[in-house]
Amino acid sequence: MHILHHHLRFSPAPCIPRNVTTDDQCEFNAGSVSWGPSDGAETYVAIATGLDGHTHQCLTNITSCTWNDLHCGEVYTVVVQSKEGNCTSLPSNGSVIHMEPCVPQNLAATVSCDMNVVSLSWDGSNGRNVYVVSAEAGNQTVELTTEVPIAHFSDFDCGQKYSFTVTPHNMLCSGNSSTPASIETRPCPLAGISTMQDCLSGIVMVTWQTSNGSDYYTATMQTETGVSGMCMSESNECSVPSLSCGYNFSVSVTASNTQCNITSTQSTSLQSVPCGATNVSAVMDCANSTALVSWSASRGAVQYSVMARSSHSNVSCQTSDHSCSLENIPCGRGYTVQVVAMNDNCSSVPSQPLLLNSAPCPPQNVSAEVSCLSNGMTISWDAVKEGDSFMVSAMADDGVTSGSCDTANTVCSISNVTCGNTYTLEVTSVRGACRSQRGQGHSVLTAPCQPQGIRGHLDCVTNSAWISWDAAPGADSYTVLAVGGWDYQANCTTSSNTTCEVKDLACGKLYNFSVTAKNGKCDSRPSVTLNLQTALCTLSSITAAPLCHNASILVSWNLMDGDGGNTVYTVTAEASDHTHLSCNNTGTSCYLTGARCDLHYTVIVAASSDQCSSLRSPPSRISMEPCPPRNLVVNATCEDNSAQVSWSASPVAETYHVVAEGGDGHVHTYNTTSTNCTISELHCDQQYTVFVSGSHGNCSSEASRNATLNTGPCQPDGLSVTFQCNNQSAVLSWTPRDNAVHYSGCAQAGSGDMLCCYSTDPTCTIQALDCGTVYNFSVQASDGTWNSSFSEPVQSGAAPCPPDAVDVQPLPMEMEIQVMHFSWTQIPCRDNEYNLKLTGRLLGDGEAQFELSSYWTRVTYFEIPLPCGSSFSATVESRNAAGTSVPSGPLNDTTAPCPPSGVVYSGNSSFARVVWNASVLATTYTVYDNSVTPKARLCSSEGLSCSLSNIASSNLVITATNAAGESQTTTITTSVSTQGRKRRDVRGQKPERGGLWAPVLNVTQATPTVIFIEWAPIDGASHYRLVIREQSGASEPQEITVLGESIILTDLGPYSAYCFSVSAQHSTTSGPESEPVCVQTGRGLPQ
Repeated sequence: MHILHHHLRFSPAPCIPRNVTTDDQCEFNAGSVSWGPSDGAETYVAIATGLDGHTHQCLTNITSCTWNDLHCGEVYTVVVQSKEGNCTSLPSNGSVIHMEPCVPQNLAATVSCDMNVVSLSWDGSNGRNVYVVSAEAGNQTVELTTEVPIAHFSDFDCGQKYSFTVTPHNMLCSGNSSTPASIETRPCPLAGISTMQDCLSGIVMVTWQTSNGSDYYTATMQTETGVSGMCMSESNECSVPSLSCGYNFSVSVTASNTQCNITSTQSTSLQSVPCGATNVSAVMDCANSTALVSWSASRGAVQYSVMARSSHSNVSCQTSDHSCSLENIPCGRGYTVQVVAMNDNCSSVPSQPLLLNSAPCPPQNVSAEVSCLSNGMTISWDAVKEGDSFMVSAMADDGVTSGSCDTANTVCSISNVTCGNTYTLEVTSVRGACRSQRGQGHSVLTAPCQPQGIRGHLDCVTNSAWISWDAAPGADSYTVLAVGGWDYQANCTTSSNTTCEVKDLACGKLYNFSVTAKNGKCDSRPSVTLNLQTALCTLSSITAAPLCHNASILVSWNLMDGDGGNTVYTVTAEASDHTHLSCNNTGTSCYLTGARCDLHYTVIVAASSDQCSSLRSPPSRISMEPCPPRNLVVNATCEDNSAQVSWSASPVAETYHVVAEGGDGHVHTYNTTSTNCTISELHCDQQYTVFVSGSHGNCSSEASRNATLNTGPCQPDGLSVTFQCNNQSAVLSWTPRDNAVHYSGCAQAGSGDMLCCYSTDPTCTIQALDCGTVYNFSVQASDGTWNSSFSEPVQSGAAPCPPDAVDVQPLPMEMEIQVMHFSWTQIPCRDNEYNLKLTGRLLGDGEAQFELSSYWTRVTYFEIPLPCGSSFSATVESRNAAGTSVPSGPLNDTTAPCPPSGVVYSGNSSFARVVWNASVLATTYTVYDNSVTPKARLCSSEGLSCSLSNIASSNLVITATNAAGESQTTTITTSVSTQGRKRRDVRGQKPERGGLWAPVLNVTQATPTVIFIEWAPIDGASHYRLVIREQSGASEPQEITVLGESIILTDLGPYSAYCFSVSAQHSTTSGPESEPVCVQTGRGLPQ
């Protein structure tokens, strides 16, 4: 048996890769793996398998592999197999690649407006992730973590715009943040809602405080019945036009944005304009001058205003009811009545106008004419244009209406009025059913009634008749008429009595007496007559003469024919007070004793005991002397030194004689027929004795009792006025007056306004004068009872004060001239003007003085240019119409100094020294490098020299400075000087006309107060004159004679500025002064 043997060759499979390691964790789409080499392997295949089973392969012949298309959010398990030919090893152990979580996509934010919750959602990532959600608004950041693709935020601030990002995380990796998504939270709550209504147009303006997060606002107005209105706005206000009238609206505002609408939690109320009144009616009550206006209720009205307008006046009333009474409506006018409905804020448009006519006016100027004979009267009045007719009534004072009439005319007649009555006439106007108010009653008096009951008797002594009668109604006075034939007539009149004496009747006549009553309108018919027969007077006329101050009357007569001297004649005298005197004698005269002053006497002589027999004389009438005047009253009139004198009248005095005797011997008399007079031109401050006597014919009374009159004090003199401008007062003083107990000082302005002060001393102060007003000042004295006349006026003005403070502001120096800006305080006084005055010195020279002033100006500043180196004193005066003030307190100051002179530079660029002459009023000197801008300060000194080092510029300048500013510059010549302080011709200044030369001074300040001055000799000079001037002007210039060419000054004052000049002298010849050199001394050496 044969066995066939075949030889087979087997290749072993490649080994499984070892040490498989994954790199590049947490990348977005990349991953890598590496491993150790496998025996027998030609190639390798790496397989990355995701969680969802998808794979990514990588074929390579090296021991690493990289992918760039891996998925985010995956966790890949990577295995590696080695290959040789067709053989593939088993997979290696797995290694894991964790990918970066995917960026969240499609973020969507929403707001729950009611819950105030913001929700954010997004598309989830593969794998198990944790999301960090961040919300940012301004400086605020809120974060939360979630495992699901949705997040909820609560308690976000209102009105904010939040930006959201989502960042994913897994167990190993953090992903990139999402694209931001933003959303606005709900608007913040509204506040400050208010309304304002234009009552005329009905437009309502709603305002509120703006709310954060709001895009626009909606204002809503709602009533309980559903009536509404709204407006929208992007600002904090909007207007709602034409709200329905008469409603109470609740007003709210809603804030809106793209997410939410937020309505204000609190609303405000608004009453729209009330509706206008309708159905207006008016009823006139003419009797009471009122009108009742009524209307229908208006929706929304709480009160109504009624206005009745006419061209002359308006009448109104207000009420919360639906009717209102217009009171006190003037008569005779046409009114337009309108009703306005009102609530607490607005008034409606007025109702439709309603015409209302008031009552006609009562007639004016009512007058009446009484017919004295017919017992009738005619009444008339002015026409009233509103009246259709007129009603007239006449009411007697006994309450009985005696007549009336109704007429369209302006005149009416009433008959059968009764005598002696006062009638009250009333006339009213009538228009339709309306009567005017009763006008003011017009009273008219009818004719008096005829006097009744006339009776009388004769008085045979006075040959008069006493007639009496009964009082007649309506009579103001009576007249009694006595008629005795054609030639004899007498009468008497009385106003109040019903008895009257008819005097001076003729003897032996039959008289008919009648009485007529009278009033202001009429005379009555005469009464029935009364007949009385007077007795015959057969005796001849007699003579009666009063014996003044003897209380007796001498009566004489002739004897009757055939009288043998045995007849006894009786003399009877009846006085005006109806008392009697008598005496008898058989001769032809006798004395009536016991006659009294102030009485009239009627005297008869009878040859029978029957005074009414025919054996009597006609009456003779005489008057006794007046009694001393009684009730003397004297009243002084202080203003014009006069007195009013009065006394009781004497029944018989025809004239009066008034005498006033002064204590200084002055006598003033006055004659008058009345019972008073004015005594003028009395002397002031005197006591007068005043008395009065009366005269009748050749008889004068005894003097009255004396009255004492003290005239007022004399007017003060010597008045002076001192005005105090600081408190607008004036101090008055004057010469005191005897008997004056106090004084009144007064100031009267041109407008008549008067201010006064009062004092017991001869001086007082008037306060509160008006600045700028001119016053007339005067003073009056008083003794406690009477005032003197005012003194002669002294005119003075309330002149203003000067300004309290004057200030100066120096401006920069230009061309050695400095403008000084002066200013001062405003004076509180009207129409003020100011004047600035300057006095000063130039360069401290007492002989170079100036005086300047501004013009009068109303502004409180002025600018004056002054030369450099000037000292001055400034004052300001103010003035107005009342006068000019005193100068203000002086302001003492200076201008900036002039540029330094005599500047000498010595040294080189490494070290140099600059010296100069003092500038008047300078306190500091400064050297500058002028080659740069601004110029650079190199050194500053209070003395007259300055040291420099490392000088880089040849453009050097020097200035002088004080508190007023800096001088202009002086250029420093930088060439080295070989002659010290001054580099001049040693011969000095050239003389004029061949005279002596002026020296050139070289001044050295050895110590602060020791000065060495030297100069070159001057040809022809025998000696020199040194002049020392102190710049402050406190002392006069000092002159010193110097025999040589130098001098040392050791007694100069410290802290003072001095200027030195020298002139050459020879015999009587004097050369010119040198250019002055000034220095400033310092502190002196201690003593």
